[in-house]
Amino acid sequence: MTRSTPHATAPFIPEASSSKPSALKPVVLSAVVASAAMLSACGGADSSTEIDGARTIALSIPFAAQVDGEAATCGTEFQSVGADASTVTFADLRLYAHDFKLVTDEGIAIDLTLDTLSGDSPAQNDRVVQLDLRDTVGCESDADANPNFNNRAQVSGAVPEGVTVSALRFTLGVPFDLNHASQSDAAEPLRNPGRASGAGWNWQNGYKFASFDVMPVGGWTDPANAGRSGSRWNVHVGSTGCPVTASELENGTEPETCTNENRPVITLALGAFELEDLESGAVHVVIDYAKLVDGASVAQDEGGAPGCMSGPTDPECEGVFANVGLSWGGNTAPTQSVFMLEAASQTMSESSPESAFAAE
Repeated sequence: MTRSTPHATAPFIPEASSSKPSALKPVVLSAVVASAAMLSACGGADSSTEIDGARTIALSIPFAAQVDGEAATCGTEFQSVGADASTVTFADLRLYAHDFKLVTDEGIAIDLTLDTLSGDSPAQNDRVVQLDLRDTVGCESDADANPNFNNRAQVSGAVPEGVTVSALRFTLGVPFDLNHASQSDAAEPLRNPGRASGAGWNWQNGYKFASFDVMPVGGWTDPANAGRSGSRWNVHVGSTGCPVTASELENGTEPETCTNENRPVITLALGAFELEDLESGAVHVVIDYAKLVDGASVAQDEGGAPGCMSGPTDPECEGVFANVGLSWGGNTAPTQSVFMLEAASQTMSESSPESAFAAE
């Protein structure tokens, strides 16, 4: 297993208060400036690209999952994971994202609009995109190529004259109205069964916004209950405390805001990178599982669902939610540490899954 060469990581901007495949099928995001809304307290970016004259830009942004610098591939054992330094293999690596934006150094957000893709099973519609980072079906080591594998976002759009772009922003999750609608009638990538198979909870709670599941070697145990154990330790981020029941939704009752929406807004500063680095695909968005479970023991579970399934009283969720930038148990949402921008290797920018996960 190859370890990636370390690269400089761009800083995070805190918020104001998501056989190997033979060809990569890109997620296409066509972006126009829909609005420019002033946001407060964007803060902290070292912007370096001022736009001289309004122009259209084309971005190719890869997404990559890793474990402390190692590419997260199915069927590979990763050591020293979590507080107990467990060895794990992946069982799921999927997330949904929407509401993409570019952010200026003055805190102005430039909205980007997703295009509707053609085909039988598109990875996005005009509202949401699915990033499926499993390189094999079911993330099994001996399985065929995953036909839904998808790790790249191509974005084009107009940037006004005189602005300095300092950050990339998106929201992890599925928009509220789409999250509480019929999954069997949904357009891809939300149809269940379909691309969303295994990614749906129910009409009441909607979809798993992120599914990062592992199989610890030796399984997990409950330190307070010797009879409780399991083989899969899950991280499922999604909405909870949704008051309208599934049956009421099926009968046409309008959904109501959930107590815990759990849609973190991820803002990544360009830092030393230029806007041209986004245009050329020279940087990618990294999701580090080691940072997601930092401080958590993936070989133990002290109650609730195995791992963290967004339960408001699940003891494993407090640390996981803090790492992804979500409040839990009434605490204030901290700065997330899981997502970052890093320089992409030349092979990362190529359009094959092997190269998408390769090290320099």
